[in-house]
Amino acid sequence: MKIKTIFKINIALLFLQALPLYISLFSPEFKMMLTSDAFGSDPSPDALIIFEQFALVIGLLVLGVISLIYGSLSFNDVSVLKRLSFLFFALSGFFALPDLINVFTGQPTAPMPVIIMGLVTMGLFYYGSKKGTI
Repeated sequence: MKIKTIFKINIALLFLQALPLYISLFSPEFKMMLTSDAFGSDPSPDALIIFEQFALVIGLLVLGVISLIYGSLSFNDVSVLKRLSFLFFALSGFFALPDLINVFTGQPTAPMPVIIMGLVTMGLFYYGSKKGTI
């Protein structure tokens, strides 16, 4: 599989993973749905402020990572692309690790589709670093 195709697929997957956070910034109902999973049916105002800051910071961080991946599409050397793919694999692993830890410890975590997309993203980046072509 072409590394640039892997990068484009992962851009879409990363955006979809962060989509609930983006929606929660503009939809109070959606924000309440997400916060009620972790904070109960009536979260405190402080919990809502913390969640809003979390959604903003992580959402913008994901947009920054997407920008990096998009910018790396300009490279044409297969060894550079494979190295970048491995670095993106490590970065996506650190994004997925907190959710995986929380799943195994029984703590509140991201929705399961978001976790699965994170693992698929990791797998695609790793595949690109090992067997990707140009």
